[in-house]
Amino acid sequence: MNAKQILLRVFSGILALVCVLSLVLTGYGFRQALDCKDYWEAEAKEANEGFDKLEDGINQLRDNEDAYLTGVEAYEEGLEEYEKGEEDLEKGEDKLGSGQAQYNDGASQLAAAHQQYNENVAKINEAKAQVEAGKAELEAGRAEVAAGEAELEAHRQEYEEGKAQLETVTPIYNAAMAALGRIDELKAQRDSYAAMGPLFEDKVAELDIAIAMAQAALDVQLNGYSVNGIIQAYQEGQAKIAAYEEGQRQVEAGKQKIAEGEKKIAASEAEIAAAEQKLAEAKAVLDQKDQELANAGNQLAAGYAALEEGKDKLEAGAQQLSEGLAKLGEYEGGEEQVKEGLDTVLATDTYYDTARKPLLPAIAERLDPDFSYWKLDENGQPLLVNGQKFLSLAESLKVVRAGREFLADTTKLVTEEITGRAMISALAALAVLIGLVTAILGLAGLRIGALVCAALSMLSGIGALALSFFVGMEDPFSVIAGTGTVGIVLAGVAALVLASLLVLIFAAIPGSGRSKKAAPAPAEA
Repeated sequence: MNAKQILLRVFSGILALVCVLSLVLTGYGFRQALDCKDYWEAEAKEANEGFDKLEDGINQLRDNEDAYLTGVEAYEEGLEEYEKGEEDLEKGEDKLGSGQAQYNDGASQLAAAHQQYNENVAKINEAKAQVEAGKAELEAGRAEVAAGEAELEAHRQEYEEGKAQLETVTPIYNAAMAALGRIDELKAQRDSYAAMGPLFEDKVAELDIAIAMAQAALDVQLNGYSVNGIIQAYQEGQAKIAAYEEGQRQVEAGKQKIAEGEKKIAASEAEIAAAEQKLAEAKAVLDQKDQELANAGNQLAAGYAALEEGKDKLEAGAQQLSEGLAKLGEYEGGEEQVKEGLDTVLATDTYYDTARKPLLPAIAERLDPDFSYWKLDENGQPLLVNGQKFLSLAESLKVVRAGREFLADTTKLVTEEITGRAMISALAALAVLIGLVTAILGLAGLRIGALVCAALSMLSGIGALALSFFVGMEDPFSVIAGTGTVGIVLAGVAALVLASLLVLIFAAIPGSGRSKKAAPAPAEA
């Protein structure tokens, strides 16, 4: 086997390997194309379901639009009536609160007046008790004075005797006391001189004489009484007079006390009478105030009852409003769902190729530049119904139609892209099959067969590459779907064309094919 034959077989083996690789890549690319088809079919199905759901929602809103607008009108009227009732109720509560405050203030003042009245009653009762106690003391004092007078009368004779005795004894007593004082003074002088010694014996003797003469004079003055006797008689007389006069003073003091007590009791009784008169007047006023407070309490109770009735009516009205608002909310909830769906549709982006050239304009770009799905007023501003924007159902349906057009255009472009990928994959598969035949013929050394098949394999591969330029080298929808592009198939086809070219070149060289078998040697005779 020569070098040409060896090279043909080597490149045929390489072609076989490239065919296997290209077959794998072609199969994988075809599988990706099918995945892309499944992705966009699922997207289209989901989009169609969304458009159907959105259109159904718009139609349902259209069916209920008149009832909703009527309900809004009724709700606004009910709300106005409710707010007026609420305002009236608040005024009633304020008025009732003011009345309650006045009532509480009046009740507090009346309670204080009752307490003051009770305190005054207690004071009068206490004053009466004191008057009664004073009267009892007066009676006791009168009895004591009477007993004192009786006692004085019983000792009047002793008193007279004591006065007579004192009149007799008093001059003697006074002289005796003066003489005793003189004698005591002389004795003190004598003792003083005696203590000075013998030099003063004459003075002492002189004083002894003077003392004796004073004593003799005293005895004369006593007129038969002893000193102690005259002192005792004087003291007894004084005691009798003092006891009686003390009794007199006590009796006079008792009489004075009785007179003062009678005057005081009379003044107290006058004060009590005046206080009782004022107390009776205060009681009449309190009774009137009690009645007025009771009437005010009844009015407050009636007011509270009316307030509770108003609250019940207001609560019932609130319940009706809540139910009405809930029904409105059903429509508004549907509006919100439709709005979300419209926003989702309008948020769809424009599809671009890898060069950022637009392939498919977005749904929002298919509508008027000033398009709005809100119903507009005469100033071009969104119309407010029940405090919120109101959908224009006709404009909303335009979004659905534009979305369906966008979906149809997308489906058309995706179909064209997948069809081109399928055609390229088919030509690539044909090139692979012919290339395998070429490799087998080359490995077998069949030069002519390998040459023809290599040419056909190259033509099929070149056709696949040429077709890629015709249908487009870019696969934007496959990229969006994340399913790869036709490039992986074209890479295998390019390798296959190159390997087929090498086999073609070496198959075209004479002598690279299989050699003819040598003729058998003639048999020896």
